[in-house]
Amino acid sequence: MKDYYKEKKVSNSSLSWFQVSPKYFKLMLDKEIEEIIPSYFEKGQEIHMYILEPEEFDKQYIFMDYPQPKSSQQKAFCETFSRLRKGKKDEKLIKAYKSAYSTKENDEIILEKAKKLVKDFEDYIKYLKLSHKYTKILPTKVLNDYNNIKHSLLTHKKARELMYNETNATFGNSDKLYIKNELPIYWVYKNGIPCKSMVDRIIINHEEKKVILVDLKTSSHLSEFADKAIEYKYNRQLAFYWIAVGWYFKNELNLDIDEYEKETFIVATSTKEIPETKVFKMSERRLLEGLEEIEKLMNELKWHFDNNEWEHSRLYYEGEGIELI
Repeated sequence: MKDYYKEKKVSNSSLSWFQVSPKYFKLMLDKEIEEIIPSYFEKGQEIHMYILEPEEFDKQYIFMDYPQPKSSQQKAFCETFSRLRKGKKDEKLIKAYKSAYSTKENDEIILEKAKKLVKDFEDYIKYLKLSHKYTKILPTKVLNDYNNIKHSLLTHKKARELMYNETNATFGNSDKLYIKNELPIYWVYKNGIPCKSMVDRIIINHEEKKVILVDLKTSSHLSEFADKAIEYKYNRQLAFYWIAVGWYFKNELNLDIDEYEKETFIVATSTKEIPETKVFKMSERRLLEGLEEIEKLMNELKWHFDNNEWEHSRLYYEGEGIELI
């Protein structure tokens, strides 16, 4: 996953950068600037991994609650004690206490007070020791929330079929079936631009000659999702994925994607207190609209790559420095 984001290739997300401006696209592609990631987007990423890559999630996240120290001295004691590696426990307790508190008390009294602090903030100290091992430590309430979301998916008849596919539960290659979550595809657009796509879920049924693309979305306003889907350009995103999958079929599988029936679904789940799931099928008309937008953007991008001009739009360079509205 990390390697995917390091690859300097055009993705559907980067097409949105280009729509801001060629200069913004180039700065983002070169990682000279970074987008500010909203907290709700981080939550969406966590849910994606929890549902689609549970084993990877367990490597990066842990759930636990811990009491926060009430004073700066308590916090300093806990932080120092959690970092100490050498010496016996009592020695480390005394050392940590003396580093956090100004005291002339003897070591016996200091040790007694330090032991009480360790007992009071046992979970917080555990958190400090684990924090460097995980991307993030989440409160246990979040585990309950994410389990409720998973339950919402499992109890929706179509979402369950698409996301968990219990009749064909095996992941990986077989002669008849290929199922993969978070499939990275590194591909080349027809005009030569290197691209990349991370497909949430793909189901390739070779026996029935059918390919299903499934994209998992999270939303706090599920009732408005159908209207927002085009505004957020999900049709372009999924059309971009289909171009990637077509390239994957030809260059990796030595197959013709046109010989397969294609279906495109968005599984949308709400992030509110009471989770709800809806499944939407993307129409061919909407996908065609997305393809047309991709064609236009990629042609413009090609010109900028070929001419290495990024300060302004192509219209600016080829015209008189003015742009039409």
